[in-house]
Amino acid sequence: MKKIIVENIKNILMFNSTERVWQLPFFMALGVGMVLSVGAYYERIDLGLIAMIGVMAFLYVPNTPMYHRMAVVMCCSFGITLCFLLGLLTHLLPLLSPFLIAFVAATSSILVRYYDIGTPGYFFFVFACLLGAFSPFELKDYIFLTGIVCIGTMVANLIAFLYSLCVIYFFKNSLAKPIPPRGYLGFNIIVVDSVIMGTFVGFAVVLGAFLELERSYWVAVSCTAIMQGITLNSVWIKQIQRILGTALGVIFAWWLLGIEFNPFLFVLLMMFLVFMTEFVVTRNYALGMVFVTPYVTYLAEASSLMELNKDLIIRARLEDVAIGSVLGLLGGLVIHKPYLRKPFDKIAHHIFKVKF
Repeated sequence: MKKIIVENIKNILMFNSTERVWQLPFFMALGVGMVLSVGAYYERIDLGLIAMIGVMAFLYVPNTPMYHRMAVVMCCSFGITLCFLLGLLTHLLPLLSPFLIAFVAATSSILVRYYDIGTPGYFFFVFACLLGAFSPFELKDYIFLTGIVCIGTMVANLIAFLYSLCVIYFFKNSLAKPIPPRGYLGFNIIVVDSVIMGTFVGFAVVLGAFLELERSYWVAVSCTAIMQGITLNSVWIKQIQRILGTALGVIFAWWLLGIEFNPFLFVLLMMFLVFMTEFVVTRNYALGMVFVTPYVTYLAEASSLMELNKDLIIRARLEDVAIGSVLGLLGGLVIHKPYLRKPFDKIAHHIFKVKF
């Protein structure tokens, strides 16, 4: 038992090797700086934060030939924009929001796995949908806000092109690899796992509403992130890393929320947080969460212009992440235990008549 505990602690604290080059976090921070600088110039930093949702499409750039890289980023840009719009539309029928969010989680997971897009997986599709669903936007602004996200995706495509030129032809440290075959993971991993994920993400939305949590969408966000573990052990390790990293991250965020930054310093702060997140998250997930917690908190509170009580925001965030992480662990248990996933297997085979 002692040996197992020590081994798990080592896995939680260890720094993993990664193929991610430093240019990726650099260009990601550059894209974030571009949209936030425009927002700051027009004294609408909140719109710059919403545009950041679209910039996240850049993170899906694969290590493949140039034409394939750009095609993937463009498709992911459309997907993130569509998911955000679907999230906005849930305000018209709030009772259907858990089902729609579950549908977005399941279908985006299927597509990401079928095309083997890789990290960050289906996370930002679900995240965009959740932000649209839980932010208090007015109906008359839906098209405008969707356009703001589209502008963010345009920036994502621009920096994806510049990044690819840089790493392929200048630094030559991320040369193109063959395009992965479609659907090679098999029906169970692509479809059945995705159905389970969608079910648990939808249930997380219901659970957050039932418990009347202040920021209930963080339950679904945490559940979404945790269930991306490849093995049951990695789900468990990722859960612990997320809780520990978030605990430190909320202290960092609480300190930052107490500081009134001018627009220029705020842009630099967000660029720093994004760069550090993308630089360390593949090396140590817990450390990545320390930096991602503040910037995602700013992002999620864009609609309220950070006018709410910082103690309330941080306390709600920590409670919701803990609940969502436990729920994500239960979902991971269902995925990796054949006797628990059997009902979902039957449902998936009934819905999808043709196997991949």
